Amino acid sequence: MAQKNNYRQTFLIIILLLIAGPAGAKELSTQIIHQYSKIDPFSFILLEFCAVVTLAVIGHIISKQYRIPTLVGALVIGIVIGNILFWLDLSPFIYMLMHLADAGEIFKTIWTSDLSVAETIIRYYVNDNPESSEFANRLSQIFTSSQSPALILLGVALWIISNIGVFLISFKLGLEIKIQEIVKSAEPLAYLISIAGTLATFFLGLSVVNWLLPDMDIAKQIFIAAALCTTSAAITTSIFTNVSREQSREAKLVINAAFIDDILGIFFLSYIANIVLGDTHTISQMISLLLYSLIVILAIFFLGRWVTRYIPKIYNFDEPHSRLLVPVMMVVFVSFLTNLFDIGIVSSAFIAGLILNGVHDKVGLIKDIIGSLEKLFAPIFFVFVGMQVNLRQFLDGETILLTIALLMATIAGKIAAGYISRQRFNNLAVGLGMVPRGEAVLISISIGKILGLVDDSIFSVIAIIVLITDFIAPWAIDNLSAKYEASDFFIKRY
Repeated sequence: MAQKNNYRQTFLIIILLLIAGPAGAKELSTQIIHQYSKIDPFSFILLEFCAVVTLAVIGHIISKQYRIPTLVGALVIGIVIGNILFWLDLSPFIYMLMHLADAGEIFKTIWTSDLSVAETIIRYYVNDNPESSEFANRLSQIFTSSQSPALILLGVALWIISNIGVFLISFKLGLEIKIQEIVKSAEPLAYLISIAGTLATFFLGLSVVNWLLPDMDIAKQIFIAAALCTTSAAITTSIFTNVSREQSREAKLVINAAFIDDILGIFFLSYIANIVLGDTHTISQMISLLLYSLIVILAIFFLGRWVTRYIPKIYNFDEPHSRLLVPVMMVVFVSFLTNLFDIGIVSSAFIAGLILNGVHDKVGLIKDIIGSLEKLFAPIFFVFVGMQVNLRQFLDGETILLTIALLMATIAGKIAAGYISRQRFNNLAVGLGMVPRGEAVLISISIGKILGLVDDSIFSVIAIIVLITDFIAPWAIDNLSAKYEASDFFIKRY
């Protein structure tokens, strides 16, 4: 009966969205944009911020009803609404949002050259292909109309808001990972599973991209392969908790390996991004960059840990304000240092979280305030990511083939890691537990899109892969792997 009610409520929500979607798109019509931009551009931004928050709330409700991760609910609702508005084609803003990577390239070229907007678009996108010519004409209309300033302002505002979510997610992840506890509790096999899964997924993904996209720059191929490597520790933990198997050896192995995966994955991706952006080619250059990055990161970490000794004194002086200001100050300062020493800011918020989780008597206060902010901005980021996933890309056979091949590589790499040892436990369960992808991958492709390493098509492909792995893993763990009864993991029911 409860399941029927869930379906009815979800069906009602979808109907309301189908009704409200066109209305929301109409609010973004050219005439309304012009009207708002003449009165007060900020009121227009607040209006659309309210709409995105509403979508995030609906995604959260769906997640709770079906016991799926909040990330999945927000991502799905963003994909559904974003594509409905895009198909109805009532708003130039939605069109620009779906082609954010192209818009970014246009902005970059305009600011670094003497070309006009129209000349820039024609130079990059007009060719003998009628579809490309139509696309270029549409972009030219969007960026050269009287409503363009309002559209650009809105796009930048939502981009900033979603990136605040990126920093808060990374920061909270760093706060929750206790390196000392992992070192004490994780058996050596967990490290082996994490490293093997990362490397296997990376090389399988790189092979797929090189095979299906041979003309793509090798640096971009490397970044795409690296972006798919990281398991989501939060989603993996929730899967085993939901099936009441979190105390089994397999679950402990997977959860510890997933946390190690998060740590290694974030730094691995940061390192790969530095290689790509730094135009590093030779093995000696890569080794030098690795050693340099490790030295700088460790120096920042230990310097930060030394500074945190004085944080309790600041809290005693003015706790209500410093609860928020100190963590923000730490994130900004670490980001400044990582940028100053040319190692990028991909991992900066995560490093700041690792530093502040050493403030033993006050870390709970930091988590409380950061957790509240993260619960607001993280779903907005996931909705924003979903709204950039263009399902029309999947009408192309090559895109479907790429998605399937990368999905298989993503799953196979992690399952192979489960079989890295011959010890007596359920290898399939361990491999399946490492399959879910989550926050780290979405953050990676979002940053990659900003840096021009991932285009709109690849962005959509990877976001869909994240969604599929998060649906496949819980079902597979609870059903497929139940055939293997060699371990107590599949016999005991808690």
